[in-house]
Amino acid sequence: MGDMCEIGQQGDGAAAYEAGKQIGEYLSRFQVNVDFAPVADVFSNAKNTVIGKRSFGSNPDLVAKMAANEVYGLKSQNVAAVLKHFPGHGDTREDSHLGRVSVNKTLDELRGCELVPFRAGIDAGADFVMVGHISLPNILNDQTPASLSYTIVTELLREEMGFDGIVVTDALDMGAVTEHYDAAQAATQAVLAGVDMLLMPQDFKAAYQGLVEA
Repeated sequence: MGDMCEIGQQGDGAAAYEAGKQIGEYLSRFQVNVDFAPVADVFSNAKNTVIGKRSFGSNPDLVAKMAANEVYGLKSQNVAAVLKHFPGHGDTREDSHLGRVSVNKTLDELRGCELVPFRAGIDAGADFVMVGHISLPNILNDQTPASLSYTIVTELLREEMGFDGIVVTDALDMGAVTEHYDAAQAATQAVLAGVDMLLMPQDFKAAYQGLVEA
């Protein structure tokens, strides 16, 4: 089937649909009903070290078409699709698994590029959106990760973009979070931001207790 970059190079939405369908068929045989895909990131920074071939490409309209069709393919097999990594991890140089990453774009710049595939995937019926640990200093005026930001999760994703499905964080044991927040702080701030599901806290018991105390 090839990686998503190879599928994106075909420019054929049917190929992305077939990829989603095949993956969905495979997962369904094992009674798995969620796939953390598609990657809706636009590979807009050649120095990006983490997205690479997981992205369909560098053109936002192409990525939008391919991501939407992969959503359709997954859903044809009753597998929930998860758009990631909102609001877009394709213009970063750093790896959020290791430490803080930043996208220095304005909100209007995001709307013209990074958010285009997410809008298409939401319109296609994606059940989840995964929010990345991406700092947006020109939008938030600080280094808060998107996954912990009310502005990004609730005001942008929920209210502006109209997403009413399940919002899940990227893994909370990644360096972009753990270098700056303990497990309780991260869990509580994510829930306050509007997140529904907390993925892989660094310390599950501490995260749970932090929420109980909050």
